[in-house]
Amino acid sequence: MHMNISASFRVGFLTALVFSFVHSSLAGFRPSFWLEYCSWHATDVVLVQVSVIPGTFRVVESWKGDLKAGNLVNVPELQSPTGAMEIGAYPKEFVDIVKGGLNEQIPVQHVGSQMVLFLKKAPEEPGDHWKPADLFGEMKTSAVWIDGGQLYAFLQPMNPGPSVLAPWDMSLDKMKDRLREIRRTQLELMKATAIEDDAARAEGLKVYVRSDVLEAQQLALSELGKSGPKALAKIREMLSDPTFADEGAALVKVFAEAGGESVGEELDRRLRAQLTFWQATAPTLSVGWWNQDVTPHAPLRERYGQTWELVLALERVHYRPASTTAEQLGNFWRSLPQLNDPSGLNEMANACDKLAAELRKN
Repeated sequence: MHMNISASFRVGFLTALVFSFVHSSLAGFRPSFWLEYCSWHATDVVLVQVSVIPGTFRVVESWKGDLKAGNLVNVPELQSPTGAMEIGAYPKEFVDIVKGGLNEQIPVQHVGSQMVLFLKKAPEEPGDHWKPADLFGEMKTSAVWIDGGQLYAFLQPMNPGPSVLAPWDMSLDKMKDRLREIRRTQLELMKATAIEDDAARAEGLKVYVRSDVLEAQQLALSELGKSGPKALAKIREMLSDPTFADEGAALVKVFAEAGGESVGEELDRRLRAQLTFWQATAPTLSVGWWNQDVTPHAPLRERYGQTWELVLALERVHYRPASTTAEQLGNFWRSLPQLNDPSGLNEMANACDKLAAELRKN
């Protein structure tokens, strides 16, 4: 079976990030190309040709930034090592791809071969020096190779496992279109964050809370938290809107950031509602329910995330009356093996104990 890596690996990666407080699976992640992240953080994105000078590329098209067609870009980190092979010699079957080895190396490319580079300017360093734009800080995961019309990128097909150069299931035109969408979102969001009135800024940020560009979503949420009490009505509106259920945990966090001590009573009320939900639902669950639905927006996982964020938020705002709710939730959680699962779910009871103890201090 020939393998063409899909975007599903990124969904798995993000899911692991979101739920890392339950499972410590992040330790196995290896550098992998992520189009959305690289597109957002790059100052320059260019389609280039391999030049006669090792590690130097000639710009064919500039998709983002100030580089122009014909400019030379020096990226020595993308030179192939001694003994490297052409992409055509790399393994094609899934069972061979995931083993790693040869395909963990940057491939040999002939002069004139094309790549797409996602670069960040490094003005603090002398000369023509560029930094990688990717999440992992590696140049090889800030690039896409083109061979015979097929795109290749360094990805981690399996965790645990190596980061390998593998076929990537996107055409060059679609990648370019997606980058333009991300850039447009980035520019529009910059305008929204520049709005001076807090309430109006919150209204402008709302549309990006559900953005399919994670960087836009994270920035919008961060700015909402900084918008203060005037943003509370808008955040509360989203918390009550079922279409924002996937963002519920994140919205709880920014609600506490925006309101501080003034929203303590409301946070406690919301935590009591979570307690009521778990009291009604948990007895019907089996041990291991966490792994029975591993889709990106599994309802029970999202509910857990909201409950967890409410506990943390109440600790931050230090709303003393919530100690009773925290104690009740902790005791209930510990009473059921399907909730107090030592694989990580038991951390909820520990967090409740910590919250109750902190709130009862003089």
